[in-house]
Amino acid sequence: MPENTIVKIRGLCKSFDGIIALNNLDMEVKKGDIYGFLGPNGSGKSTTIKALLTLVKPEMGDIEVFGQDLNINAKSILKRIGSIIEKPGFYERISAMNNLKLLAKYSDIKITEKELIEIFDTVGLSDRKESKVGSYSHGMKQRLGFAQAIMHKPELLILDEPFGGLDPKGSRDMRKLILKLNKEKGTTIVLSSHHIDEIENIANRMIIINKGSSVCEGSVKEIVENNKMSIIIIVDEPAEALKKLKASRLPIENISLVSNVIKLNCSHDAIPFINQYLQLSGFKIYEIRKEKALENYYLTFT
Repeated sequence: MPENTIVKIRGLCKSFDGIIALNNLDMEVKKGDIYGFLGPNGSGKSTTIKALLTLVKPEMGDIEVFGQDLNINAKSILKRIGSIIEKPGFYERISAMNNLKLLAKYSDIKITEKELIEIFDTVGLSDRKESKVGSYSHGMKQRLGFAQAIMHKPELLILDEPFGGLDPKGSRDMRKLILKLNKEKGTTIVLSSHHIDEIENIANRMIIINKGSSVCEGSVKEIVENNKMSIIIIVDEPAEALKKLKASRLPIENISLVSNVIKLNCSHDAIPFINQYLQLSGFKIYEIRKEKALENYYLTFT
């Protein structure tokens, strides 16, 4: 496995009571990635994550992490991984600081009080570290779970639905936290999410899986730019502009007029040509915008 590859999965298969969860799944996570893991419910995301953490044993396939076979070197590999795969559970009646001290003790993690204070600062809970966890909001508990996952300075962090149940502020805080850890510590992060916009905003690489198999994998930017997306166009004479566009030889599809707004599908590269064509045809353009590009691409496979 190349030195810059952190996780390499090949031909992973798993079923539960005859129901296929993973079907010959391949995926590869590179060092420094924020790797988005997308798929509908039942697609195999959680099973894959649990297989990476040795909580589920695959029937077939290979998993290499840090260049080592997970089956052979699980103990040493898991020491280098942090994870949040379920709702974080803490002792509600004691402080957040004491929770982490207890968890560090039980997990045999050597960490100083100064280092714990730094972790609370990293996750934005410095002013509440001595508060009882029972007084924490859902978003604060998520951040405390994040703190727990990074106590041992993992090289790989695995997050299963980290935005689940968070309000807009909580989602923003979690997004900042993920980006900060990746940028400042160089931590490789794998995150599964139903929040497609969040994946588009923070991930540099991603995989879409469906029915236990990979549908596509690669750079988020390339996936968005190289595949047709939905475009919204607002002009002064929409009905006439629609006729013009339909009669043109531009690489566009599924063009329609909805509430005086033109909608069509095209590649990222076609947008400047559409803009130029409408301007040269004498139309006044008020707005051209992309409509959730990654979401539209995702929905074509799921």
